[in-house]
Amino acid sequence: MIEKIVLTGAGGKLGRRMRLPLSKLCQQLVSTDIVPLAPIVENETVAMVDLQVPSDVNELTKGADSIVHFAGYPREAEWSTILGANILTSTNLWESARLNKVRRIVYASSNHVVGFHPTASHIDIHAEIKCDSRYGVSKAFTEIMARFYYEKYNIQSLGLRIGRCDDLPVDERMLATWIHPADLAEMIRLGIQDQVEADVLYGISNNSRAMCSNPDNPRLPYKPQHSADDYAHDVLASKAPSDTGWLFQGGPYADDDYVGDRSRAGRLSSIS
Repeated sequence: MIEKIVLTGAGGKLGRRMRLPLSKLCQQLVSTDIVPLAPIVENETVAMVDLQVPSDVNELTKGADSIVHFAGYPREAEWSTILGANILTSTNLWESARLNKVRRIVYASSNHVVGFHPTASHIDIHAEIKCDSRYGVSKAFTEIMARFYYEKYNIQSLGLRIGRCDDLPVDERMLATWIHPADLAEMIRLGIQDQVEADVLYGISNNSRAMCSNPDNPRLPYKPQHSADDYAHDVLASKAPSDTGWLFQGGPYADDDYVGDRSRAGRLSSIS
């Protein structure tokens, strides 16, 4: 068991769910957000920290063995929001990890990093980055930064391209993108306890309709215990007419504000 884990975004939808499982992996869990929190287990302390303030981030990560980074703005927004909440916070966090000699960061990336791949294609972890939104671009930036900090400073990382995490899948797209909270907790455990470099995995459960797949990697033996298939009958029986027909894997994020020929992004495989 490691000594100290820092969890950012602990007041958010995903962070709240991960506090208890993370507390079982360390002697001290420090949960932080920009909103007030109260400890939920004996070995948890809480703090209000704005990750956009470098000095506060440096103080937060002192003595940490690992960081689980789930803070940030969780959906599409204007650059004025995304730059501070998603990009500046991440750069401050990785730089504080370098200064404080934190060995490892597990962080929330997103399937919107590859959201402009067509739904008709099945992609693996080596697929070209094709962001479908400013939000997706911010997550791609974090993946690239994480690789830089590994190759330059040996800060190990695991990025999780999370689809939709909830207790149950509630629409047709979630039959492909859903991850059960217990499977997400297991991915984080692997990122903290197993051998990582600057790895990325798709944050999905064992869904037969998934549009992406993870490699068979002995370093990160992720074996999801849940499947959206178990709920497919009920979801398909109740789906709304609007819950189908997405051209791109990013679904509504890709469609929003799209200009011109809808197949353009799907055809583009490289820029030269």
